[in-house]
Amino acid sequence: MSHNANDIFDPKRYGLITGSKCSVLFPKRSAEVGQRQYAKELANNMYFRFYDDTSTWQTEHGHLSESSAFEYYQTYFDKKAELHPPFVAFQDWGGSADSISEDCGVDFKCPTTLKGWLDYLHEGIDDQQYHQAQMYMMLYHRSVWYICAYLLETSRMADNGMTYPVPYNKRMIRIKVEKEEGWFEKLEAITPKITDMRDKFYNELLKQFN
Repeated sequence: MSHNANDIFDPKRYGLITGSKCSVLFPKRSAEVGQRQYAKELANNMYFRFYDDTSTWQTEHGHLSESSAFEYYQTYFDKKAELHPPFVAFQDWGGSADSISEDCGVDFKCPTTLKGWLDYLHEGIDDQQYHQAQMYMMLYHRSVWYICAYLLETSRMADNGMTYPVPYNKRMIRIKVEKEEGWFEKLEAITPKITDMRDKFYNELLKQFN
């Protein structure tokens, strides 16, 4: 989940494989397409020093809900948790966790529907979220990560006096992810394929615009 503007535009981030996107390195379907698209995105970020604004009202809801999710997590799960630890860059990888504590880290998800929230209960997390957690555990030196889905009314619901039929003390679904043995070695093995493509696209940008 994105944070404040200073964090988003931290120059250390440009060109790094990040936790939120690293799942394309561990594909199940359409591997080449996803990896090629990500390599181009990294090259574009490096050259232009610019991120496209792809936000939607759903992502805005997530941004606005994050502080409430953190307060909820502190109240019900971990009083020592800290919000927005520093962005970490290591070799070709990087990431910015939502929250960190002594022995674990946390990523908050804020679905915009009751069904979307309950999917975390029934279906668990998807591949992207799993690999994001693994990346964060590597970067922040933790062996446990939590994906916490927090249910909060959208602005439209609040404006119309609508509330979810869920008690306040049951508004967070917490999913534990443990460090996978050998995950970092797999990351190391596949990274050169992505960075080589990234550098190829970057050099094409140099030829085109320099």
